[in-house]
Amino acid sequence: MKKTLICITLSFLFWTSSFAQKDAIIQNAIDSIRTSSDYPGLVFTFIDRDKNVHAFASGWADKEQGIQMTTAHKLHGGSTGKTVVYAVVMQLVEEEKISLGDMVSKYLGKHNWYSRVANADQITIKNLLQHTSGIVRYEFKEVFLKDLVKDPDKVWEPEELLAYVLDDEPPFEAGKGFTYSDTNYILLGMIIEQVTGNTFYKEADKRVLAPLGIKSFIPTNTNQIDNMAQGYYEEGSDYALGFKAPFLVDGKAQNNIQFEWTGGGYAYENADYAKLLMSIYEGELFEMESLGNAFFDFVEAEEIRGEYGLGVIRYIYPETGELIGHSGFFPGYYTMGFYHPETGQTFTMQVNCTQMPQLKNFRNDYLNLIQLIIAYP
Repeated sequence: MKKTLICITLSFLFWTSSFAQKDAIIQNAIDSIRTSSDYPGLVFTFIDRDKNVHAFASGWADKEQGIQMTTAHKLHGGSTGKTVVYAVVMQLVEEEKISLGDMVSKYLGKHNWYSRVANADQITIKNLLQHTSGIVRYEFKEVFLKDLVKDPDKVWEPEELLAYVLDDEPPFEAGKGFTYSDTNYILLGMIIEQVTGNTFYKEADKRVLAPLGIKSFIPTNTNQIDNMAQGYYEEGSDYALGFKAPFLVDGKAQNNIQFEWTGGGYAYENADYAKLLMSIYEGELFEMESLGNAFFDFVEAEEIRGEYGLGVIRYIYPETGELIGHSGFFPGYYTMGFYHPETGQTFTMQVNCTQMPQLKNFRNDYLNLIQLIIAYP
């Protein structure tokens, strides 16, 4: 009995030592990547096949104030918030409260403005999830960008966002092309609220975040989010949305960040996004099998250099094989978070800058970290 206990203790010590050694190697790699790519700060998480969470941070949450980045800092997730939206939609489909083939007009057709939406009489819920509706983006419209910077405290209603694309000609018929558009997810948010009788954020918390014990996901419907890392971007650049720099002044965003809503709409601790992805792809939130082939119905999406499914991006790289998840951009913040089906691991990475000289390295840096981890014995 005593010998058995000794063997168990030695095995445990060897296992934890190996764990610590692996984490040290990864931390060194993250520090090296952050320095070589000149990111202000970087956070990275991987969840291994045994669901152990490994979270890392490097660099600065705020360079000017000398605040080091930690795993407890929140960064804006940009379009990764769509992951929460599609998880809610999939639960509603599973509960037969909506169907992927339902016409959007079934839910929103009663509104006077709906007939002015591109392909209004053709689009389905699936088209919205998959960005195959032919509805274009509102957030890069010149008139919207001018209006956006007028009032940093304005609370945008969904109908106000949609107004910027009403009467626009669609680039293709519904289901016959792909164009990435946050407008699709604004419409999905409206459908969720109509079907559930609840606000989107409350429904998402009840159905997705609270059951998983995820507490750091904060809706970006306020300009002040606790423990937010500073975001760095070039004021006046094409992707700065007209924002003033710096992103935060005395901990408060000096630009309007509320407009994203169900097109993104969350800031969070990096590890919590990894937990969300792991839970989805391990079948904790809904049964993917119950949705049949629909869940894995991917279309070519050249503008994101991959494929897009029902709220899911898929990349297939020679270095890693298949990755499924989502990326996210918001001025000052960039994210990639993906599940690796071959090994059953999840990897999320964020930086607090969107200057192109640095960001051009992001994808390769992310893939290099994944390769390092999946190759480690």
